[in-house]
Amino acid sequence: MPSPSSPVCRAATIILALVACTVFPPRLLSAQTFGGVGERSQGMAGAFVAVADDASAVYWNPAGLAWPTGSTFDAQLSVARDAVFFGAALPALGLSYYRLATVSASGNRKKDGSGVVEIRPVTTSNAGVTINQTVVNRLVIGSTIRMVHGGFDNQPAATTVDFDAGAMFSVGNVRAGVTARNLRQPEFQSDAGPLSVSRQARAGVAFVPRSLPTGVHGPFTLAFDADLTRTADRREAALGTEYWMVKGVLGARAGVRWSTVNDPNPGISGGLTVKLPHSLFVEGHVTNNKIDDAEWGVGARITF
Repeated sequence: MPSPSSPVCRAATIILALVACTVFPPRLLSAQTFGGVGERSQGMAGAFVAVADDASAVYWNPAGLAWPTGSTFDAQLSVARDAVFFGAALPALGLSYYRLATVSASGNRKKDGSGVVEIRPVTTSNAGVTINQTVVNRLVIGSTIRMVHGGFDNQPAATTVDFDAGAMFSVGNVRAGVTARNLRQPEFQSDAGPLSVSRQARAGVAFVPRSLPTGVHGPFTLAFDADLTRTADRREAALGTEYWMVKGVLGARAGVRWSTVNDPNPGISGGLTVKLPHSLFVEGHVTNNKIDDAEWGVGARITF
């Protein structure tokens, strides 16, 4: 497992003020299988399972927290109209809160003989704790336990517990990762009966050479992800890249995602990060495709 650099002994106090002004209305999050968390991952179209080297690893791959690059602490906040994420992470521990739409499916699927499965998005609030453990050299496993609160219109909200798990393996500059979310498939009551959150699994591979002072996550990244499960009649794949310039002051990223079943409906993403003084980064992304409205997000991070 890569060794983190020595921590900088200093205190950091941050006040983050985010003002998002955009001409793009947000795309419905239920139309993608993984996403809504982390500006870097979203700018790379969701090709992040084998990258996951910042605080958003608590969502994308819990094992990724063991791969800090040039920092031992990362905290980030990102917002859109229908989603918010906050995460803070050390190499072995992460804390997170996020609110976003999750795809749910009928717990009584196919019992009526029609073969029709009701699928609806439900917005959940999630508070989680992430830990990881080195199994052997270069192989790390991790898990996130989450308190999940959500519900449908005209029904009482409910709170339950859910789990995510992931693993990451590295050989030189190449990483491979796999992650599984919503392992307990929590149920929420709807007018049509109980609907359970869909279980999701995803695998990825990435080429991630890392050297300072090209940036905490630079000089560049090339990654590919593919869903191992189908969610809402989609099984997605994603290809993304990230490149850091001006000695880590400016990071640019781009990616494309598409469904490997039914209508591909490809979505193209792009994003930017600008480094400010005191290890503060501001960033954002935009994603668009032919069916849904455009999705956007803005955020801020601090690392040291």
